[in-house]
Amino acid sequence: MPTTRHPSGSRVILRPDDHDGSSASSPGVLVLAVVAVLLAVGGITLGPVEFVADGRRTVMALVMAAAEPLAEPFPGTVHRAQVEAVANALLFVPVGALAALVLRRSGTVLPVASGVTVSVLIELAQLALPGRVSDPVDVVANTAGAVVGVALTSVVRAASHRARRDGARRPRRGLYPALVAVPGLIVVAVGCSSAGSSALAGTSAPGAPAGGAVTVEDGYVADGEELSAFADVPAITGLDDALRTAVQDAARDATADRIDFHVSSGWRSAAYQQALFAAAVERYGSVEAAREWVLRPDESAHVTGDAVDVGPTDAMSWLAQHGADYGLCQTYGNEMWHFELAVERGGECPAPGTAPSAG
Repeated sequence: MPTTRHPSGSRVILRPDDHDGSSASSPGVLVLAVVAVLLAVGGITLGPVEFVADGRRTVMALVMAAAEPLAEPFPGTVHRAQVEAVANALLFVPVGALAALVLRRSGTVLPVASGVTVSVLIELAQLALPGRVSDPVDVVANTAGAVVGVALTSVVRAASHRARRDGARRPRRGLYPALVAVPGLIVVAVGCSSAGSSALAGTSAPGAPAGGAVTVEDGYVADGEELSAFADVPAITGLDDALRTAVQDAARDATADRIDFHVSSGWRSAAYQQALFAAAVERYGSVEAAREWVLRPDESAHVTGDAVDVGPTDAMSWLAQHGADYGLCQTYGNEMWHFELAVERGGECPAPGTAPSAG
């Protein structure tokens, strides 16, 4: 058993695992930490579509909140693809760190390989799940996060070893809670976000008939919600079959081009459309002004399942350029997000209508 000499002259006995600050006497804590992190990462990446959308939105918001102040002197330098890559990397920092602790006697290559394996398994699982698109680029970002996690653990272990060698008090074991906290806090935030969205979806929309609650069954999509084109919800399943197929094909190809593509509105019930129209009348002051942005139920293509609104801006631009390949065309000049199945695939889209009307 190795020893070292304390500055006072007394000897300090080092147990085999003391040098890295992770005593083998508490393997249960490490196992719980590993399980917690894997469940959190698995839930965020492979959970229900609505949960994953909230998770992605939460992670992106956290990273953007941190990046925007740093990039303020350099406007236009922060892009969504970069932020998404950083978010994917951060998610795997705890994975790499815990792998380095579990495999602390195996060097650094095996822990990094473990992180890569977890990422690849997630991507393969996404291939089998409806509404998911696997992206090999995510593996690269995840691997970078795992490398950072392994490096952080190596630094902590080296510092702990140095402290023990110098006879200092053993550092408190706060590493496991810290590693679990990163994805754990994200899961908590996602849960709160999901609960908030669900509560909002059950409330009456502005201008809805008295006693009538607009819900997801009416095609309701909360403001800011990133709805997958493959989601099993009425806003998607209520679309005309041909339109839904075209939008899903476009979504796959847009994602392959690294374009974030989601549906912000699809099929709507007549009651939901009426509520939107009534709210627009209240907002703009007259029926004529409201019709520039929202149509009556008997006029709207959303009610018949023949229209879809997409987002974000990059997706709108991508679909404006490539939509004709799927028969999808921008219908109104004042709504770059609104598309309908207007031509045969590969045809030529007509110019968007110039009349101030909307879906």
